[in-house]
Amino acid sequence: MIHSVKANRRGFREVQFTPGVNLILADRSTTAGEKDTTNALGKSTLIDIIDFCLGSNTAPGKGLRIEALQGWAFTLELDVGGCRIAVTRATDTPGFFAIEGTTDGWPIQPTPNKEGTPGLDLKRWRAVLAWAMFGLSEAAAERGYKPSARSLLSYFNRNQPAAYITPFKYFDNQKTWDIQVHNAFLLGLDWEKAATWQKLKDQKNAIEALRQAIKTGAVDGELATLGELEAERLRLSTQLERERAALSNFQVLPQYRDIEAQANALTAEIHALVNTNITDKRRLERYRDTVVAEDSPTDDRLEALYREAGIALPGAVIKTLTDARAFNEKIVVNRREFIASEVASLEAGIVQRDTQIAALTDRRANYLNVLAGQGALEELTQLQELHAATRLKVDELTNRITQLRQMTSRADTIKIETVELKRATGIDYEERRALWSQALSLFSDFSEHLYKTPGRLVIDIDDTGYKFDVEIAGSPSEGISKMKIFCYDLMLISFARQRSLGIDFLIHDSTIFDGVDPRQRAHALELAAAMSAQYNFQYICTLNTDMVPVSDFSTGFDFESLVRLRLTDTDPRGSLLGFRY
Repeated sequence: MIHSVKANRRGFREVQFTPGVNLILADRSTTAGEKDTTNALGKSTLIDIIDFCLGSNTAPGKGLRIEALQGWAFTLELDVGGCRIAVTRATDTPGFFAIEGTTDGWPIQPTPNKEGTPGLDLKRWRAVLAWAMFGLSEAAAERGYKPSARSLLSYFNRNQPAAYITPFKYFDNQKTWDIQVHNAFLLGLDWEKAATWQKLKDQKNAIEALRQAIKTGAVDGELATLGELEAERLRLSTQLERERAALSNFQVLPQYRDIEAQANALTAEIHALVNTNITDKRRLERYRDTVVAEDSPTDDRLEALYREAGIALPGAVIKTLTDARAFNEKIVVNRREFIASEVASLEAGIVQRDTQIAALTDRRANYLNVLAGQGALEELTQLQELHAATRLKVDELTNRITQLRQMTSRADTIKIETVELKRATGIDYEERRALWSQALSLFSDFSEHLYKTPGRLVIDIDDTGYKFDVEIAGSPSEGISKMKIFCYDLMLISFARQRSLGIDFLIHDSTIFDGVDPRQRAHALELAAAMSAQYNFQYICTLNTDMVPVSDFSTGFDFESLVRLRLTDTDPRGSLLGFRY
């Protein structure tokens, strides 16, 4: 039970709580103006303080860790594990929880901090709460998907707007496994089945993520069937064998590069001789053509030409022409002798070079015969590197085939395990019928107390795990939606007390009654009072005074006796903190 909430600042309005129903009211004073509001008096802040002292997550600039509350420390006095203690948490040092009071029997004992104050860090304080309120050991808390004290407490202290949308969630974007595990635990189902379901989902998602990664290129290799991969491995294996055989037959010639250089030099020399022969043969052809085409001049050719032109040549000119013809004949004879000499020289050179070409070709053939079947060390190294690369490809392909086989096999196994898990969960569901049926009966009774027709708490099991739903006859109004949450939460705390769990309080913000008919508000508060007395728990609720259905309470219901604190908008001192921010 929560006994009180205090703070280290004088202006704070200390709150004392008792068993049963405890109401925190925000009054609108008669002197308040139209622009005054009861929304900043501290109703929700009080719930936040309780949650803060119960180990909620905090971040700088969020919740109570704001500039206006620097230097503040809040103290929650409550029963934990049979011990009445006071836990204090400061906004400046939220990682430490100072503990006052006897802690006999706790599995984890407070230890002094640097200042000598006994206390616990966040993790150890949560472990104590898990043990004291829900019977959870540290071992259970360390598992992957498991119920945690903080998540379970969020169903008994709904301090976020998102917590008032559906009974089974307490914050936006809550994971499916989180909903299934915690509601299964609270309803007396096997929460470990829900955890196993999520592990199978994770494995399935991992396989699908791998498929997508391969498909999109995030992982090396193209998406392929096993048959395609096997065909590629066979091709590479054949190539690997050919490379292995080539390496086994490869002989290294130490003088390979010298002999190769000499063979190349001979080749260049042969090419030069061949090119020279080609040039000389072309010159030889031109000389031979010249000898054939060139005729010796005749004696009377020039005189006949002049006679035809009607020109008579004098004797001196005729004599000069005769001398010229003689000189020309001598030139022609000399030219023919020169050409004959050149032809003979060219023919001899060609023959000589042909002989050299034949000799050089024979020498080169000898070098090439030496190189045939043998290679240089560099070539051997290159062949070895290519062989190693091919072998690596074969190994990688083999690994991919193995992984794909395992992936396919695991996917099939997951399907089988999911079917088996569903079957086992159904069997466990039947075996626990006596337990969870109590929760369903409580919800039915509570909803019938508020409305004419009893509602239903539905628990189903499908291929994805537990499915939960609540139904209350009537229009899908905001008020009925809120009362579904109220009935569910009231069932949870009553059922928890039936199961002897340590949790013994339920806290609601005024949001729980938004849009609710005044008659149902009255019935709900009366029901909370009756059930808290029957099951020995504490119900804390904040309300604006104008939301209190005074005229709808049953005769004899003493509403005023349930009020523990009145906050007013007269001035800032009427708020919870003594000031507004």
